[in-house]
Amino acid sequence: MSSPSSSLIRQTDDGHTSSQSCGVGTFNDLHENSTIPSSIDTSQLFDALPTDMGDETLTEGFAISPSYMSLMQPNYRTGGLDWLSFDIDNSAQNLQLGTFNNLYIPESWPSNMDQRDHETQGTSDHGVDNRAQHVRTHAETTRNIPATRLSNVQLSNTSWPFDQGNDSMPHRYRLPPLRDVLSGCWRAGRPGQTTLVDGFIRILSESPLPQLTNLRDTHAVQAFSDLQRLVDCYFDRFHDVQAILHKPTWAMSSCPPALLTAMACIGALLSDRESDAELSWALGEICSTMITWMGASDATNYGDVSYLNALCLHQIYSLGSGNRQLYQSADRSRGILIGGLRGMGLLKPRSAVSLDEREENIPTSEDHQILTQEWKNWTMRESGRRAAWAAFEYDCSLCTLTSRRGVVDLSELPSLLPCPESIWNATSAQAWFALMSRLGPGSSRPSLSLVLKLALAGEQIPSLGSWAKRLCSQVMGRLLWDLWQLEVVAMPEYCGLGSIISAHRDTKKSILKSLNNMADALAAPSTTSDLISYNIASLLCHYSHLCAANGVLDLVIYIVRNLVSSAPQQHNGTEVARARLKLTFAKDPKTARRLCWHATQIVTIANEYLVSAPCEIMRVFMGYIFIIAYSTYGPHITASPSEYSHSVRLDLHDHHLSQRRVLVRWIQAGGPASFGSVQDIGTNSCVPAISHDAQEMLQKLKCWGLAGKFTRIFQVLEEKGF
Repeated sequence: MSSPSSSLIRQTDDGHTSSQSCGVGTFNDLHENSTIPSSIDTSQLFDALPTDMGDETLTEGFAISPSYMSLMQPNYRTGGLDWLSFDIDNSAQNLQLGTFNNLYIPESWPSNMDQRDHETQGTSDHGVDNRAQHVRTHAETTRNIPATRLSNVQLSNTSWPFDQGNDSMPHRYRLPPLRDVLSGCWRAGRPGQTTLVDGFIRILSESPLPQLTNLRDTHAVQAFSDLQRLVDCYFDRFHDVQAILHKPTWAMSSCPPALLTAMACIGALLSDRESDAELSWALGEICSTMITWMGASDATNYGDVSYLNALCLHQIYSLGSGNRQLYQSADRSRGILIGGLRGMGLLKPRSAVSLDEREENIPTSEDHQILTQEWKNWTMRESGRRAAWAAFEYDCSLCTLTSRRGVVDLSELPSLLPCPESIWNATSAQAWFALMSRLGPGSSRPSLSLVLKLALAGEQIPSLGSWAKRLCSQVMGRLLWDLWQLEVVAMPEYCGLGSIISAHRDTKKSILKSLNNMADALAAPSTTSDLISYNIASLLCHYSHLCAANGVLDLVIYIVRNLVSSAPQQHNGTEVARARLKLTFAKDPKTARRLCWHATQIVTIANEYLVSAPCEIMRVFMGYIFIIAYSTYGPHITASPSEYSHSVRLDLHDHHLSQRRVLVRWIQAGGPASFGSVQDIGTNSCVPAISHDAQEMLQKLKCWGLAGKFTRIFQVLEEKGF
């Protein structure tokens, strides 16, 4: 085995540069018959093709992984890093608030397969050991109780044994009362302590929620008031990120307690009150226990959209908490969420899509009662679809954050995209009917497959809501991610299938171009919801360009990972990666500058409006570390001082033609460029200033523990350099 340094100067046998002219912005050409060698050819690091000087340099630029993966050694091509499990010096638990360090995170309740036959009697003691025995003994008494069969659950009409559908025999188990379980969890280690949390347990243990006038306990009254405030905060700060609740008909009094708790948990997390940050941890514990108890006591809850929405919201909270234990719990329970949606038929293969679903007709009757009932039925169907789409988007976030394959298959997504926000927010049946009639079926019930076909073909798509457009971007992003994962296993140390990578060239270029177009279609937001979707879709688009750039991002991540790790290095891999990165940038400076522009656009868009969600935090972090990498190792001396009298600003949008032309010239010729507080990112010692800017932005998202984890990484980079 050759040393890492020797591989820097070794030549490939079959690698060669394609020199024909092509359209603007095509970074790399893939040789049709190339294979993947195990050696590295440093003479072909980017192999940029001649481009003209048109504006397409920004709008049609693609960085596609070459079939021979000439950028780096196979061991650098890891397919990404699990940022949720990655810790600095194993100190993830330091993110927890001191007040709630000893919160009990409940384990799954025992299943009927694990319960013993003998009957025992429960106890009301809330001690830790006795409480566990209390749960166990009550569960044991139910082993011989026949499962309750509910009349409203339909039997599957298919005989294929592996089709997932509604459970024909939902199981119910007799568990301790929810209030006893919640009190036992909270009082573990806190005997005799009565707090506001006890008030929350008091009101959230009842279904439906008790009326305020019936409450006498002062803690319960205060908890009810805080619950209203935190739910309002959820609607103000998070609802527009994923509009899964039908606000015109939503009421706190009729909302299931588990969903209320999940909403209040996120509301407390995003609240400006410092005391609410601690409360979010307690509500998170309550929510986790409620979800576990409800699923274990009655399996029909897995077929309840409100229960699955509560599970999805709580998993989003856990994902961004920065707490490894909460993240692992969310990762484990993701299968419950997706399985529940499959069981309800909200996620199902294309072959199982019913004719009724494909032909949802516009209501024809104007009778008030009939119209109101049709509106109610439509709201239930649309709520189910939105629950499935929200779960898919959460699955995409977890996929991006952990670099692991998503659970939801693209072939089982709902056949219809969410309706436009104007229809979803219609305040009456009459308004809903009028909007549905005016927009027509193509816009009011947009078909996912039709929209994707048109978008990928570069044709005009129907008028869509902003969330529907963003979801199309998510589907395209998942397509790219799946292709990249195939390329990883096509490497020499896995399968050595170079034909896979060359076969994907045109497909990836088409998807990246469609992502550009979809982001442009969202570039004129008129509401906060539109702005959120534009930001998320744009960050996804620019981040996808970075990921597609010959694995450069893998090199950057490798360097960062080793810099912040306290484990001793067994070889000089970091130095080799630095040399490889510098050589890569120097070999194709135009592509390096174009990638830097994509990274700066991530930060620019986030600076305009910062979406408070876990995956967007990670993309902002990745944008900043790529800028640091370019500042440290990029080619900067490419233009004479007389050619540029001032720096090009990279932290501006390219919406205006004049700004776009300036950026095109910079990408083609280079020169000084400013970004944030740095006047020229090509000067020495820019890393501390860029790192400081990054920490300031992440400070705005400090409510998410994940932002704190990334902040500590920047502090290490500021101290050690890149």
